[in-house]
Amino acid sequence: SIRFLPYFFGTLFGFAPGTFAYVYAGRVGKALTIDSDSALPWFVYVGVGLGIVGLLKIAGDVATGVIDSMDEDSNVLDEDMKL
Repeated sequence: SIRFLPYFFGTLFGFAPGTFAYVYAGRVGKALTIDSDSALPWFVYVGVGLGIVGLLKIAGDVATGVIDSMDEDSNVLDEDMKL
């Protein structure tokens, strides 16, 4: 069973990067199509988009590492309990 607060904050932080990426993509689309006069050059948007993708990759790698280490710790505890 999972306690409420870890579940809540895990879900909140887990969905935040994807939500931010969708909102940013919408803003970029609007700026490139409607607000052409006040838009930044296209390469600024591409650079920020690549930065977001890079941060999402790093966050995913860190989360995978944490989950793997938790799994290893769980296996060690299981082996210790068998002894």
